[in-house]
Amino acid sequence: MDQRFSRQLALTNFGEQAQNNLARTRVLVIGAGGVGSTAIPALAAAGVGTVGVIDDDRVELSNLHRQHIHRLLDVGHKKVVSAVERVADLSPATNVVAIDQRLTPENALALFADYDLVIDGSDNYPTHYLAADAAEITEIPLVWGWACEFGAEAGVSWPARGVGFRDLYPTPPERAAIDTNLAHGIFPGAVAVIAAIVTSEAIKIAAQIGTPLINRTTRYNALNGEFTEERYTRSAGTAPITALADYRALCGFGTDDEWPTG
Repeated sequence: MDQRFSRQLALTNFGEQAQNNLARTRVLVIGAGGVGSTAIPALAAAGVGTVGVIDDDRVELSNLHRQHIHRLLDVGHKKVVSAVERVADLSPATNVVAIDQRLTPENALALFADYDLVIDGSDNYPTHYLAADAAEITEIPLVWGWACEFGAEAGVSWPARGVGFRDLYPTPPERAAIDTNLAHGIFPGAVAVIAAIVTSEAIKIAAQIGTPLINRTTRYNALNGEFTEERYTRSAGTAPITALADYRALCGFGTDDEWPTG
């Protein structure tokens, strides 16, 4: 076993079986932004065998205060290219798949079918609902997390084992609350903390150790340093998801509106 994993292998309840599980796992990361910037290199460094990265965005100067996988010289370049280059430097043995696309209802199910686990690090509600529904249909776990201003939140959507994203958020927030980061800003510490939690949950599920963050969500307030946890159950009114929908319309966006971003 590679010496680089020696500190993981020394952990109680980890060992070679968990490491082998990581090596066999294929993880798709939606977004190479704040959450993805932590998750993508950490998954590779931990020994995850395949990491897919889907993002059609380019690096902007305003990204760099929280998206640490990108460098100043990457500004203007595709985020997936920057992410793949960093992982190649860190863990050449990891198979990194760069998907220069936006996740859509047209491509989501085919993409998810190639992976064992998905991380939603996107910055908009249409993608949150699309990712959760596609994961439910393909019956794979979805680890999600985001940050806005000083607050952040993370959880696991896995209806096959417990609850899904729609049990916590049956309907999207009001349209005025969706475009958040551009209007209100984002604290880099909140992103870093929640991204670490998301990464930990994904590694636990992939390695098949510990207790995943199912049936509960963790929230972090960076301004006062407090963590809170909310437990929730499967809602009787939550119907099983059998097909994807128009997520722009679901979140109150017209066909001519630009795709919402954070």
